[in-house]
Amino acid sequence: MNDSPIQARKVYIKTFGCQMNEYDSQKILKILEPNFLTTKSAEEADLVLINTCSVREKPEQKLYNALGELRELKKNKPQLLVGVGGCVAQQEGERIVKSSPLVDFVFGTHNLSLVPSLIERRSEGLPPQVAVNYRDEWEELPAGFVESDRVSVFIAISRGCNKNCTYCIVPTTRGREVSRPYEEIEREVKIALQRGAKEVVLLGQTVNSYGLDLTPRVKFAQLVERLSQLDGLKRIRFTSPHPAEVRDDFIELAASNPKVCRHIHMPLQSGSNAILKAMNRNYRKERYLQIIEKLKTRVPDMAITTDIIVGFPGETEKDLEETLSVMQIVGFESSFSFMFSPRPGTPAEFLPNQIPQNEKLDRLYRLQKLQDKLTSQKLESYVGNCHEVLIDGHSKSESDKLCGRTSQNTLVNFEKSYPNLKKGDLVMVKINSKAKHTLRGELSI
Repeated sequence: MNDSPIQARKVYIKTFGCQMNEYDSQKILKILEPNFLTTKSAEEADLVLINTCSVREKPEQKLYNALGELRELKKNKPQLLVGVGGCVAQQEGERIVKSSPLVDFVFGTHNLSLVPSLIERRSEGLPPQVAVNYRDEWEELPAGFVESDRVSVFIAISRGCNKNCTYCIVPTTRGREVSRPYEEIEREVKIALQRGAKEVVLLGQTVNSYGLDLTPRVKFAQLVERLSQLDGLKRIRFTSPHPAEVRDDFIELAASNPKVCRHIHMPLQSGSNAILKAMNRNYRKERYLQIIEKLKTRVPDMAITTDIIVGFPGETEKDLEETLSVMQIVGFESSFSFMFSPRPGTPAEFLPNQIPQNEKLDRLYRLQKLQDKLTSQKLESYVGNCHEVLIDGHSKSESDKLCGRTSQNTLVNFEKSYPNLKKGDLVMVKINSKAKHTLRGELSI
């Protein structure tokens, strides 16, 4: 390590991608905490980390664009260290340091704990460092990395995936599914509660298959039930359940446990059975709709959100129409929709009948236009009703108002009628109007 004072050394981290990447970035900052202060500016940093995602389109280009933005900075500040982590790092490894002389070290998704030693070796003058080895065990870190004063916190309960969807790179970049021991999950949740959290978001690539690799086996529903008994925990969310793993105990959990939020994010990906088969999704639209029907029968106010891919190889106009039809039947509250982008090394990269880019763009536009209509209808249905809101702070768009989320995960801005209200309070809010993606209201006392 260099001789500069601990207080003078600062780290800036840029995070791309999913909630799991955000969670990993929090862990990295905690690992570096003894030697680095966090800064929100690359210009102020002595160490810049880029936590990458390889799931969506052109991830390598995003990485090299980010590195390009640092070129002038490192030229004027030669002692600046640059590290690349995340899924692109896991996938590309040494190719990154060979392609960019700016990069001092690369670390994979299983190697977060090695970051301090990679920094030390590079600081001592050794060549650019690379650590992308897989680990079968769960990589635990010192207790207490959960940020203070956060009302809602991410808690990883598993990593990796065993599903092998033909378009997905996650099994390559994150490895096989590994469940985290319950005791470690509970410990982290308790720390989060001590630091002010009221809600946890359980993370896993296939969150509801948690525990199938443990001995003895633990069901996801059992995990949630146990966590819900912790004092101070008001709400539990989780993402993302896989339809193929939804059982009756999952439905019962969503219906009977009052701490489980009335919101399920369950990826559909396509409403066409032919495309679902080509994707190797292990369910068909009839099964998906059956799950939705059971959920809505047991929990009428359940909000359903989803992920959808358009333009998968071989997708016809009829296939797209089937997807649009399922969207209307379900009435998704919102959706993350993407054009198919072939990921290197996945089976879908080599499938015939690839869809032209302009056609994919047109299909995405049509899908998102329908989703805008469905979202507007859903938000309109809340107007005039009262909903419980977990206060998360002041509104970013209207500083004189507070904001928070309903159990359905909809953001609400409302008047601060009482001075003693604070982050973490649960209040009833009457919804008066809607915006494009949010609601407005007033306290209902």
